Amino acid sequence: MILDIPGVTERRQSPRYEIELSVDLALENGSILSVTTRNISSSGLQIVCDTWVTEEIEPRGIQSHAISHIRLRAITELPIGNDKKKLYSNCRLMSVQRMSQDEYILNLAFIAFENGSEQNLDEFLDQFQQKKTVINLYA
Repeated sequence: MILDIPGVTERRQSPRYEIELSVDLALENGSILSVTTRNISSSGLQIVCDTWVTEEIEPRGIQSHAISHIRLRAITELPIGNDKKKLYSNCRLMSVQRMSQDEYILNLAFIAFENGSEQNLDEFLDQFQQKKTVINLYA
């Protein structure tokens, strides 16, 4: 479900597209954590998670220790037309925002893709770009 398409004033080099997708995060120790995206772009994704997930990612405290070394593998299915295609990405944890007592937002940057799934991401994002172009033509 598409929640928003960036407006004409979007200043990011890679616009974010708000969408809720289920994502499996694979940690270096082999643990798999289920989270939800808040948005996605060609350079990364933003996820929403609870305290338990953050403690699994960084047991010493995700807000009180350096996070730039943390690498995660994100796996999700991207809705493309009437189909779903897998995205396998290796990510770096860029930043963490605590939104409430038990809600965090994690910003992940893509650093590599597996199984040629970068093409799936491009195809997925192209759908939004086409919708943005159509909307701008009638604005």
